[in-house]
Amino acid sequence: VRCFSCNNVLADKWIPYITTVQEEKNKSNEELNGEPTTTYIDLKNPQKAIEGHILDELGLHKYCCRRMMISNVHMISYIS
Repeated sequence: VRCFSCNNVLADKWIPYITTVQEEKNKSNEELNGEPTTTYIDLKNPQKAIEGHILDELGLHKYCCRRMMISNVHMISYIS
């Protein structure tokens, strides 16, 4: 799979992306003891979400490639 806009290869980054996102979200839930919290955005000092940090680590800095990863719906498990 490639980015629709810039034709960058994204297929090799999908599995590391979803596994790392899931691991990081599980870690953050463990730190909060499973209690739901409300997150407020500080407009003067915005912080990146977990997904943003992981996309940076994978080297995906273009908006078009980030869009492809964030908006992808993992449907293959529902098709079979």
